[in-house]
Order: sequence, then C-alpha cells, then structure tokens
Amino acid sequence: MFGKFKKFLKKPLNIILILTVIFALAGFYIYQRGSQKSPYEFTTVSRGNVVQEVSVTGRVKSAESVDLAFEKSGKVAAINAAVGDKVVADQILASLNNADAQAQLAQAQATLLKEETTLQQLKAGTRAEEIQIARTSVANAEKSLADAQNNLTIVKNKAAIDLNNLYDDVKDILNDAYVKTDDAVNKQTIGMFTGENSTSPQLTFLADSQSTTDAQGKRVVAGAQLAQFKSESDNLPTDQDGLDSAFIKAENHLTIILDFLNSLAGALNNAANLTASTLTSYKYNINLGRTNVTTALTSMTTQKQSIITQKATNQNNINTAETSLNTAKNTLASAKDNLALKLAGSTPEQIAAQEAQMKYALANIQNYEAQLAKTIIRSPISGVVTKQDMKVGEIITANAPEISVLSEVNFQIEANVPEADIAKIKTGDSARVTLDAYGNDVVFDAQVVAIDPAETIIEGVATYKTTLQFTKEDQRIKSGMTANVDILTAQKENVLVVPQRAIIGKNNEKSVKVLEGKNVKEVSVKVGLKGSDGNVEILEGIKEGDKIITLQK
Repeated sequence: MFGKFKKFLKKPLNIILILTVIFALAGFYIYQRGSQKSPYEFTTVSRGNVVQEVSVTGRVKSAESVDLAFEKSGKVAAINAAVGDKVVADQILASLNNADAQAQLAQAQATLLKEETTLQQLKAGTRAEEIQIARTSVANAEKSLADAQNNLTIVKNKAAIDLNNLYDDVKDILNDAYVKTDDAVNKQTIGMFTGENSTSPQLTFLADSQSTTDAQGKRVVAGAQLAQFKSESDNLPTDQDGLDSAFIKAENHLTIILDFLNSLAGALNNAANLTASTLTSYKYNINLGRTNVTTALTSMTTQKQSIITQKATNQNNINTAETSLNTAKNTLASAKDNLALKLAGSTPEQIAAQEAQMKYALANIQNYEAQLAKTIIRSPISGVVTKQDMKVGEIITANAPEISVLSEVNFQIEANVPEADIAKIKTGDSARVTLDAYGNDVVFDAQVVAIDPAETIIEGVATYKTTLQFTKEDQRIKSGMTANVDILTAQKENVLVVPQRAIIGKNNEKSVKVLEGKNVKEVSVKVGLKGSDGNVEILEGIKEGDKIITLQK
C-alpha cells in the first residue's frame, strides 16, 4: 500500500493535483470563516453637523406691524430708532439701564473662567513642583517633630535637676532647724526649770498659777517634740515625697516648741521673785530662742514654697513642650496627608464635582444673559418704525408695548407650537417653509418675529401662537395658504455625532457600546445637542473613528 503511494507521488501531475486540493480546502476554510456574519450592527464615529428643528403647520396671512415691549420694568437708558426709521432684523431699538445686570454677567463669566481653570488643573493632575513642595513640607515637619521631642527631653531633664537641687537643701535646712530648736529649748531656758528633762519640770521663779501650769506642761511636750525631731532628722528619707512629709512634721514640731517658748515668756512677764538683771537675762534668752525657731520656720516655709513653685514651673514647661510636640505630630500628619493627596492626583468624584460647578457657573451666565436681554428691545424683522412713545430717563412698565415695526414684506405665518417644543424656539430663529400649493420642492425662508406669552388650548393641548415673517417678497405667496414650517432652533457644525439609537440610558447616565476587535466595552459619554435627524452630538467619552454598536442581532 505504501509502495503504491510512493509510486503515485513520483508523478509530477499527481503532486500538483494534491497541492491543488490542499489549497482549495484552505481557501474554502478561510472563505467560510470570513463569510461568518458579525452579531452586531455598528457605525463609525465621525464628524458632522447636528441640526435641531421644530416642525409645525401654519397658515399664511397678511402681515401686520409687530408691537414690541421690554420684558422687565426699568429706566430708559437709550433710544436708537425714531418713527419713520428703517431698521433691520436684530437691530437694537431701545435699552433700559442695565449696569447691574452687566456687572453680574461679567462676574458670572469670571467665575466660569475660574471653574474652567480649576477643572483643567484637576484633569492635568498635580504638577511636579507641587509634589516637591509637599515633600519639603513633610521633611520640615519631620525635623520640627524631632526638635520638639528633643526639647521635651531637655525640659524634663532640667525640671528634674532644678527640683533635685531644691530637695538637696532640705536636709541642711531641717538639721539647721533642729539645732536652732534644741538651742532654744535646752540652752536658752537654762536656770528657769528644775528637772527640765523629767516628766514634771518646775519653774525656778514664782508666777501666777495659770502661767506656771502652762509653762511646765508645755516644757514636757516640747522635750518630747524635740526628741522626735532629733530622731526624724537622723533618719531623713531620700525620696521627694518622704522629704515633703519630713517638712510637714518638722513644721509641726517647731510650731509646738514655739508655743512653749511663748508660754514661758508669758510666765516671765508675771515673775515675782527674780532680780531685775536675772529677769532681763531670762527674757533675752527666751526672745533669742523664739527668734531662732521663727527663723527656722521661715526657712522651711520658704523652701517649701520654692519647691511648690518649681513643681508648677516644671509642669508648665513640660505642658508647653508636650503641646509643641503634639502640634508637630499633627503638622507632620497633615503634611503626609497632603503629600499623599498630591501623589494620588484628582479623583473622578472631584472632577465630576468640578464639572458640576462649571455647569452651575454656565447656568448663571445664561440666567444673567437672559436678564440682560429683557432690558433690550431688538427688532425681530426688517421694516419701518411706526410707533415710539418713550423718552430717555422715563420709567417703563414691563410688557407695555412701546415700539411698533411694520414689516417690509406683505405676508406672515401664524402657527401654534405645542408646549413641548416652545422652550426650544426664540425670536429671531430662522425657518424653512414649504407651501402645499407648490409642493416640497419650493422652499421659502422665514424668521420667527413673535411668540405669544399666553397659551391657546387646542384639543386639550396647550399651544402658543408663534408668528413668522417671510424674509423676501414673493408673488407666489398668497394669504390663506397652508404652510409647513421647519424652525431651526439650534445647530452645531463639525462635531462628533452618533445615531440616537446607539445611546444607552441608565440611572441618569448615558453610555455607548464600543466595538474593539471582537470585544465590546460599554463607555460613559456626555451628550450635547440632539438633532431632528436622529443624530446626537457627543461631547466626551469617545473619539472619531470608534466603532459604536447600534444593534445587537
């Protein structure tokens, strides 16, 4: 079998035949794959014009003069046309004092420019210079924090040293107080008692019974206080709380001993059997002892107050240093947050919020432009001024006819526009008109010259009478003819357009499905003007050349 196949391959015609079959099969396979239909219908995003029109039907009638009025009250600032003057469409005929509206408009325009600049900055992201400034702020904050931490350590160390220095003097002050007190009790009272260190000392001189009893009883107490003071002085604690307690005990000892000395001085004042010289000597000694004890008490009180003051000073200094440290920590945290924010750049939420701010600013401009327009009378048509009753400086009431213009053409059209479309139309809009008498191939040009502010109910629907005037005389136009009017309300040229059916509306958001190879991606878009031909302007989201799905089979 294999031998026959080898023999078959030796013939060139057979090889050509096999190759032909292979290529035919490959071509058929490729054709089959290429002939598979795409499951989508799509269109390519391109640039074009978007035209918005309102189509209505009206009737031709003989032209009449147009009565014009200001839409708001005010003082007449300028009159630009007199009776008999020829005017052209959109010419300013008169205006009110509108300086406030102009100022508000200028401010709104400046605000919009500011918001646009902010939006551009948000979209561009943080500049390298701003990031470097933020990094420098972090570095400075870190240094300030280190300085604050070091300062707190220094303040605490100094506080401890200053307080320790004061407590180091406590032992000397207490020892000095003991020496002065011992001298006052044991040396300055020599000769005034017998058995002075016993439990029942006796005065060596006569005094009244009360003074004698007080002096002798308090001598016993003073001896006990002095002994206790001695024990405490020999065993002073080393910690600050212990020294504070020793101070309090010592003050109590000295106060009791001073009371004894005062009682003894009182007994001397009543002494009856002492010579004058002895009495003088005793009083001198007692006064010296009292002075020494008082001095010791004063030294202790002064030192105690110095310690209290130093503690308060230390605490204030530490609190100040800790506050500076906390401030430095907060400053560093804020600097780090700011740097992180700079590095992260603008969020979609921030950009969306700024876009909303821009829309608000634009709405303000449109509002002020509308307010400004209410202070100006423009001629909606070309014609002749037949009435003008105002004077400069006169106060004018809103909606009171002040100027009348007679059209140069003989005919106009009256049409009733439904309330759904009336908001799109304004005075001065151009229109294309066809008359049933001449068919759709004959087109006449017209312009909106008036819109009745009061509604007219037709078959239960609110409509507004809208008057248009032909822009040129034409002998073919006759009164009573039926007119089909397409009013051009808005137009944009050379913008990105897609069919309306490609737009997907969901949760107040607009999107389209973009075809990328075999993949489909839904992309959010921002739409603009909607055309009467079914096309929609695209402001953001897609670009020219993108393939947009219009139908999924």
